[in-house]
Formats: sequence, C-alpha cells, structure tokens
Amino acid sequence: MDTDEVLKGMAREAVKQSENLRTAVRELTLGALRGRELTVREIKRVVKAVTEGVNLGAASSKLDADRVLGEAFAGMDEAVLKAVQANHLALQQLAAQGQNLRESHVKKALDELERLEDEFVGAVKEAAKKGSQQLRNQWATVLQRTQTSGTETAAEVERTLEEFGDRMRDAVRAQRRTALKAAEVMAENFTTLASGILIGLTEGLQQGKREPPEKTSER
Repeated sequence: MDTDEVLKGMAREAVKQSENLRTAVRELTLGALRGRELTVREIKRVVKAVTEGVNLGAASSKLDADRVLGEAFAGMDEAVLKAVQANHLALQQLAAQGQNLRESHVKKALDELERLEDEFVGAVKEAAKKGSQQLRNQWATVLQRTQTSGTETAAEVERTLEEFGDRMRDAVRAQRRTALKAAEVMAENFTTLASGILIGLTEGLQQGKREPPEKTSER
C-alpha cells in the first residue's frame, strides 16, 4: 500500500478525533519523517500527504475549520522544526569531527535547509488546492498569518544558516589563505627557475661576445 495514502488516512482520522490535534499532527508527521531520508523532497511528500488528509478530515468535521487548519499547520511546523534541528546537530557533529565545511555534501545540506521553509509552505499550498473553495480560502488565511508571524521552522533555519554561514565563510577564507600561500610558493619557484634560465642565457651570450684570442705573429 502507498505509504503516502496511509499517512493521508491517518491525518484524516486525527482530525475526526479532534483531541489535541496539534500534538496528533506533530507526532504523525514526525513518525513519517523518521521513516524517511531527511531531504527536502521527502519532507515535502510528508507535508503534502498530511495536508491532504487534514483537508479530508476538515471537510467532514463540524469543528471550526480555521482552528483545525491552524492547529494542523502548527503541528506540521513543529515536526519540520525537529527535522531542521536534527540537521543542525548533524552539521555540528561533522564540524566537531573536523569535517571540511566546503565538502559538497555539507554544502548541499545547507542549501537544502535554506529553501526548506519555502518548500514546506509551498507543499501545504499545493495540497490545499485539492480541497474545497472554502478550505482553500481558509488555508490562505492560515498561511497569510504565517507570513506575518513567521514559522518556527524558518526561525531555526535562520539560526542554523547564521551559525554555519559564518563557519563556511571562515572555511572559505582559510582555503583562500592556503591557496594564496601555495600561489606565492609557486610564484617564488617560478621566478627562481626563470632567474636560473636567464643567468644561463646571459652567460651564453657573454661567452659568444668574447673576442677571439689574438694570433701570435710568425717569426
């Protein structure tokens, strides 16, 4: 069975049960994320499936839809926040082990984090389109509030990028200093070689210019 469909059904049931919806959605989302790679692609898939399930549950619920969607979004935000924190800790461990922050996989992790919040909100918007017009309007209201107040995910992403952005810049500076020293050494070696060649050439020219010895006169 499609795991995304299962997740969607569980989200729908969480809305129907309606108790502690924020916590229920957070735990459901976290559970799904724990079983997957923590990539932007997989996080989007989970968020999209949960949102679609929430739509289905909200459509048949007598509860205030604005409250349902608001709590569901907050639960997903808290879950994605945990994913960001996991990435943050992983990066700290790599740095503690002396991992070069210029390595491609580290840079990729930071690049993914940088676009995660936009992708998270984008996945909710995409899934919201499958709901009724009323639900779409209510999702628009919920998402508008997040643009004003921001998400917990965005705040943690910003903290992570700020910390490792500084480290990345330090790594770049160190790399540049190393490259500059190497270039200076190469330049010194080159000039030494060139000087040696020049000396050899000038010695050859000087020898060629020496006047031939005078012939001894015949007696």
